[in-house]
Amino acid sequence: MNRAPHFLLIECPGSERMLAFGLRWFALIGSNVPRLARSRGRRLRATHYVVGGSPAMVAGYGRARPGLRRGRRAQGGDAAPLQSAAQLFALLYPQGGHSLVRLPDGRHWLVAAQGGAVLSQTDRVFGSFDDAQQERRALIAQRPSLQEHPADQVWTALVQAVEPGAALTALPTRWAELPVALRLFLACLGLAAGAPLVWNGTVKPLWRKEAVRPEPVQVRDPVVDAYHAMLRGTTLHPAAGLMRLLAGVAALPVQVQGWALRRAQCEAGPQHWHCTAVYARAHPLATNDGLYALRPAGWQVSFKPLEEATLAWQVASAPIRLADMTLPTALQVDTRVAGGLQGLRPAFASVTLSPSTPLVPRMPSVPAAGRASAAQAGAAAPDMPAIRRRSLVLHGPLRSMALMPGPVSAVRWSRLVVDVQPQARPSLAASALVAELQGDLYEMD
Repeated sequence: MNRAPHFLLIECPGSERMLAFGLRWFALIGSNVPRLARSRGRRLRATHYVVGGSPAMVAGYGRARPGLRRGRRAQGGDAAPLQSAAQLFALLYPQGGHSLVRLPDGRHWLVAAQGGAVLSQTDRVFGSFDDAQQERRALIAQRPSLQEHPADQVWTALVQAVEPGAALTALPTRWAELPVALRLFLACLGLAAGAPLVWNGTVKPLWRKEAVRPEPVQVRDPVVDAYHAMLRGTTLHPAAGLMRLLAGVAALPVQVQGWALRRAQCEAGPQHWHCTAVYARAHPLATNDGLYALRPAGWQVSFKPLEEATLAWQVASAPIRLADMTLPTALQVDTRVAGGLQGLRPAFASVTLSPSTPLVPRMPSVPAAGRASAAQAGAAAPDMPAIRRRSLVLHGPLRSMALMPGPVSAVRWSRLVVDVQPQARPSLAASALVAELQGDLYEMD
């Protein structure tokens, strides 16, 4: 995990208040939100953080540049606290939305929120308007329901608003979090324990020094390690990547230089979709050389050898780790997600959503009895919510896949298969290009 970014500070005109731009946002999965927020902030080496959103909790992290007095600015004092501009936007527009704002220094800031929570791929500052516009188009393609708010209106609201829920908090050290009385006691205890050692070290010969006792090795909980490894190792596909894949497959020509498309298939990999398309020789004048000359740059082709050809290519994918996602609850899947799929059902031949099953982390090699007791302890841990998954299969016309993934989020797609099946009477749920899309949908208790 990389360090938290340095945030950009801009002073509100006519006041001493400061707005912070460019935090990095993460979902918080667990019951003890304050502890989770501070723990992740320390791993990111952040100096400030802010927590928001309800019921889905998110936290934004950033590092102050040298010269900023953390305590006085972030904790109050004579000056107003630093405020996260993105969290302020989420509070000012609880119904959600997005905006692309031109900042006073000429840079452009992209922000979006939904359900009172800042979206993790936003709160970004761009030096170029074209770069910012390109990122906004990707955001709109992924979340077309987000409402756009005028930039001038958003900026005016930000510089005038003061919301305690948007104030940045300086990340305390573990020592500073202890009560004053406990810190004083520990300091006295350390002084009492260290004074005799110092005295003895000054009066005893060097060869009679006591050997330093090794510190006990901290034993890690294998259940916790396996759980977090599962969250880091499981990846999901963003909506924009699936749209690129579907658009690429839909662009395959059905007939080209006497060759006819028979089927296409794409398998999901760690960073790419691996795709193949099979063409059959449908005209007596069709040649291998003619098809090879028309292949797109970077594509591979193999022949069998006179009547069939297979084209192979890759489509880039940018998977998101399960640990960085805000997963829907089982109730949200049964209502919102299932309701959306029911609305799409007329455009498909079949839509199948299976019951949920627990996603169990892969345990290290421990005895069976220890593994059973560890699993019971891990299932009850409050900061380890149970993750479940459901298999999702959509079968129908390739054009209907363009309706996805509107009602669906938090999905790891695994396979896309397209067959050419001429239809006597095409309909809404039947066409010549028949596709099947398979994947797993994730949820949490």
